[in-house]
Amino acid sequence: MTYIPLATYRLQLSPKLKLEEVKQLIPYLRDLGISTIYAAPFFTAAPGSEHGYDVVNPHQINPEIGTLEELEEIANELRKHNMGWLQDIVPNHMAYHPTNVWLMDVLEKGQKSNFYSFFDINFTHPEFEGKVMVPFLGDPLEKVLEQKQLHLTFDETGFHINYFDNSYPASINSYPYLLQKLTDKSGDKTIVEKRQHLEQTIASDKLDIARWQQAKQDLYTTIKDNADLKNLLQTINASQKELQQLLDLQFFKLCFWQESQQKINYRRFFTVNDLICLSIEKPEVFEKYHQFIKQLCNQGLVQGLRVDHVDGLFDPDEYLQHLREMAGDEMYLVVEKILEGEEQMPDYWPIQGNSGYDFLAWVSNVLTDPDGKEKLTEVYQRVVPTATTDYEKLVFDKKLFILEKRMQGELQNLLRLLQHLQIVPEETDEAWYHALAVWLASFPVYRVYGNSFPLPDVAHDVIEKAYATALEKAPDRSEQLEALRKVYQPDLNEAADLLSDKLYFVMRSQQFTGPLAAKGVEDTTFYNYNRLISLNEVGNSPEIFNLTTAQFHEHMKRRQQQFEHSINGTATHDTKRGEDARMRINVISELPEEWEEQVQQWIDFAVDVAPGMVPRRNDLYFFFQALLGVVPIDETIDDTLIERVQEYITKALRETKARTNWTNPDEEYEEATKELAAKLLKSKRFIELFLPFFRKLAHYGWLYSLNQLLLKLTCPGLPDIYQGCELWDLSLVDPDNRREVDYSLRQEYLNDQQQQDTTDTTDLHRQLLQEPETGKVKLYLLWKTLAIRNVNQELFKQGNYFPLQTSGKHKDHVIAFARQLKEQWCLVIVPRLLVQLVPEKQLPLGKQIWEDTAVLLPENAPGQWKDELGNRKVTATGKLSIATITETFPVALLTGINA
Repeated sequence: MTYIPLATYRLQLSPKLKLEEVKQLIPYLRDLGISTIYAAPFFTAAPGSEHGYDVVNPHQINPEIGTLEELEEIANELRKHNMGWLQDIVPNHMAYHPTNVWLMDVLEKGQKSNFYSFFDINFTHPEFEGKVMVPFLGDPLEKVLEQKQLHLTFDETGFHINYFDNSYPASINSYPYLLQKLTDKSGDKTIVEKRQHLEQTIASDKLDIARWQQAKQDLYTTIKDNADLKNLLQTINASQKELQQLLDLQFFKLCFWQESQQKINYRRFFTVNDLICLSIEKPEVFEKYHQFIKQLCNQGLVQGLRVDHVDGLFDPDEYLQHLREMAGDEMYLVVEKILEGEEQMPDYWPIQGNSGYDFLAWVSNVLTDPDGKEKLTEVYQRVVPTATTDYEKLVFDKKLFILEKRMQGELQNLLRLLQHLQIVPEETDEAWYHALAVWLASFPVYRVYGNSFPLPDVAHDVIEKAYATALEKAPDRSEQLEALRKVYQPDLNEAADLLSDKLYFVMRSQQFTGPLAAKGVEDTTFYNYNRLISLNEVGNSPEIFNLTTAQFHEHMKRRQQQFEHSINGTATHDTKRGEDARMRINVISELPEEWEEQVQQWIDFAVDVAPGMVPRRNDLYFFFQALLGVVPIDETIDDTLIERVQEYITKALRETKARTNWTNPDEEYEEATKELAAKLLKSKRFIELFLPFFRKLAHYGWLYSLNQLLLKLTCPGLPDIYQGCELWDLSLVDPDNRREVDYSLRQEYLNDQQQQDTTDTTDLHRQLLQEPETGKVKLYLLWKTLAIRNVNQELFKQGNYFPLQTSGKHKDHVIAFARQLKEQWCLVIVPRLLVQLVPEKQLPLGKQIWEDTAVLLPENAPGQWKDELGNRKVTATGKLSIATITETFPVALLTGINA
């Protein structure tokens, strides 16, 4: 039977959070109600990695994090508590780093490396002469050579070409060349023999790593103290010509890092040079890469796998089938998948679901006021007249910008594939270049799936939408666009070889539409389109803005029917801001007029006190929303907060790619904006202007956070708690959301609540609601609801989902539903649109607020319920009074058994 977690807890394993510390957390997580630890990649990564997605060795646990023995101890401890482990894996890419032994073996041995085919490298690229691009120089190669920044060195591991901290292995062809130079000077017969032995070793079709390492070790023993060797190294390092001759012998080509924007011969993760992609679709690569992962599965050390960036794979369908076969039917499998709009995951994938970005979007949108959409659009236009409010146009323009300015090399590579298909003429003109860019930028989703023609119907629908958009954007490229369309929808009577080539192009192109969407939308548009930045979130879209309760219920019913064991996420390591910051900023949708008045006042004040260069109004509009989200409820604005905000400003400004960017940063503009931020946050007058509106948002915001949490814990799917989010999560984008978590404080709070949770919870509820700044109220709701999930496991894993109707004066201010399995029932009620319902500083409690509002119960519902948060019995026939069940707490969770 497949392992299904009840609730997961995401831990960002790193040198700052090691396995030994994880073991100490198990009792706390068990008491909280967590069933499964959900761990970031723990494989050996680039030195000092804080996230683990830059793997250099997938065959061992990162020594900076812990050992296999420690993981085994954790697994034994988890079994005692009937808990499990969900492990994040990274099959799409590895780190392009000198500690990546497989990759360095390719750089050293070229075609004779056993790993030559492992990485997604195009060795036939016309501009690289069979060499691998190494784009890590700080300047063009000529300048680096002039400045004598390259050095040839020799040690027991052989010859290396060093550039500051980076050390690349000299090619096997370098050895005869260098030893010949050495013997020309010394005539040493021993060195001559060593050279001849090395030449014989190199002559093999494939070079075994151990054999070659031994040969280099023997050479080192022979010549390590040779004075002529030292002279030779000095001579070469002093001569640009000599170094260039040596570089000509390498299987790699050192390049200025910015050159990868114009040309590149390996596939990288998004536009990150130091993450090189794997050819995981090759059976030998799949088997080798997953060797240790398979061991972890077979030994029962992990009960689930989460696949990172499944859309980057050449053939996701086939990969997931192989992964299921390798891991076995008992393994819980989920994928990281960004769904756009109404897009749905392929229902034939052998997985339990995805990692929860879709749920994040739905729960955020159902708690946004639909009336704010047009009003906030108008406010945005008035306050920032230069801002683009046509979201679709902005997305297309930014995708095109990324393709033509940051991914030119990838675009040229795809054009060469089309030339191979004889669809594009050998002499590619600008029309084809632009047409392909427009085509790729027009895809409305991350990618389509399918590994044979004809593609699935859903893929054809996407292709037709892309074609229509492309024609609209570039009507003068209709001939080229029609030809591209026919590549994706070919005549099936064409020659088999031609169809095979076309299919390869289709699948290859889809490895770039995902990164293009991520970089063009999430990492560019989301920092430029600032109408309401809480909606600018991974998996969400500001274009959607709001879901009605009916639409939310439809999503939940579909989720229950299709992927009932998907993860319900509200915060991840990739989200743009903390889950509670997002809820707070959402409140602006209910206060557009007041927001306009306040933000205009703040911007005017900022312009007046700006220390020189004045930031763009759009940047200030973004900044003030972010500030509303990050300031804690207790209004503590200290040096630590200012530093966090300033670090965030640098990243946010560069992502806009307007006044500054990562490639050519305008540090003067960045520093001026950071200085202004510090000046505002230290200004008594600004704080006086800021706090009244902040307090209103903060008040409604934490109430919405309780809504979000209860929905996450009770809707179809399994809830994930991102590390530290038991209390308020007001973090900014990474690395701010990877700050150290104070678990001793959380354990202390949990212990106190467990002791205070008596039959009469009135006093406890009053205390929790009177001090929201502590976050204890969130922890309380989490702990209590997880306890109910644990008692009613099958109900929450398999139970039906029923939307419930409401009646009375405030019926539109309620989201209510039931979960039901056989005789077991659970009823969930949360308030919405609170600004209209509750005066500032008051709570949505009892009859004074709710009056005659009620939830209508199904005919077959129980007559007796238990209020799980109030520890009391409730009788209800036909309908349930919201005033009754919210006397002491603003959200409600009831269970019942139909006798």
